[in-house]
Amino acid sequence: MSKSRGRRKRIPPERKRSRSWFARLSPEVRVIGLVVLIMGIAAGIVLWPRQKEKLQEPLTVVIPADEPTSLAFREARRSFMAQHKDLDVVLIEAEDAKLRAYEAMWRKGKSGVDLVIGGEAYLARWARAGMLEPWDDFLSRREVRLSSAALEAGRLGTAQQMLPVAMELPSITASAPGAVSPPDSLDALASLASRLSAAGSPALGANWTGQWAEAVLAATAAAGVPEERTLNMLIGGSEGALAWWRRGIAEGWARKPGAGAPRPPLFWAGETAWFDAGDAGGARLLLPPGAAQNGTVCVVYGAQLPKRSKRKEAARSFAGDLLLSEKFQLALAQRAGLLPAVIGVWPKLKGAEWQALTAAAARSIPLSAELRSADVAERFAQTTVRCLNGETPTATAAADLARLSGARAVAP
Repeated sequence: MSKSRGRRKRIPPERKRSRSWFARLSPEVRVIGLVVLIMGIAAGIVLWPRQKEKLQEPLTVVIPADEPTSLAFREARRSFMAQHKDLDVVLIEAEDAKLRAYEAMWRKGKSGVDLVIGGEAYLARWARAGMLEPWDDFLSRREVRLSSAALEAGRLGTAQQMLPVAMELPSITASAPGAVSPPDSLDALASLASRLSAAGSPALGANWTGQWAEAVLAATAAAGVPEERTLNMLIGGSEGALAWWRRGIAEGWARKPGAGAPRPPLFWAGETAWFDAGDAGGARLLLPPGAAQNGTVCVVYGAQLPKRSKRKEAARSFAGDLLLSEKFQLALAQRAGLLPAVIGVWPKLKGAEWQALTAAAARSIPLSAELRSADVAERFAQTTVRCLNGETPTATAAADLARLSGARAVAP
């Protein structure tokens, strides 16, 4: 037998030194070390500070600060978000002061909000200052038929600066007992008001504030001279309309502006309250004389898309999928008594009142964006009130109103 058999092989010293410290560990220690290492790596992966994904900004929409319309918007918001699960919508109710604050933000280059609904008094100023994104491309891609008068109300120059959502026509809310026949002329309306009046209690009043001063006066002029079919012509007929109202004040069947309660049995304005009153107290809606046959003045409410909006595509989706949807248009009519801007919804509105409104709206002319501006509307109302209170002759007031309407061509 060889002497080398069974003898342990000798490892050179240099090779011993080259073995790693890990290899020199016992198997049990090596297993425990690997487990600790793996656990450390896993903990590092879990605990390592990672950059959080940036959450998508919500779509911020401004709505009018009044209960009937805001309720309709809030109900629709829930339905819209259910269809667009990746989109959060924040609704902000805004008075005039807040709208002016947003305008100041835009002028400084800030965003503020993504869509404004109900800022019509500022439409002309915002459009001329280049603060709005037009709706022309949006409308060209959609198969929706909107009222021509509603579209005209939001068009400045060649651009569609406002997307019409709803309309309102000057109307007469009659809360008098007994049968009241719709007047077919200003003389018939005067006779009705005289019949319903009592000593010291004129039966006919009107809303002489803001844009409704213009709407009531223009509707009166249209009822007196039905062949005048443009807004400028109706404003030109202001002297005759003012004289009619002053006659009513003098004879005791029309109320002076600013006269206190109680509310008269006939009230002429764009009163959406007729819708609720009709269910509760038996009030009836009467259109201005000749409105069903010849049309009247149409006041339009709509949406403006700020150029500074950070979420323009989402805002357009909100406008198309919600504001112009049949469901929302019907809800707005039922909640606020407003006439839908989408013509396809009109046949779904049942009842004599809606039929009368849609017939008149089809032939109405809009109160322009320039005349609805907050500054012009306020001056128009003040001039009208002074005249009806006997402080200014009708001819002088009419000339002042004509100058105000002529100021439409001048940028604010």
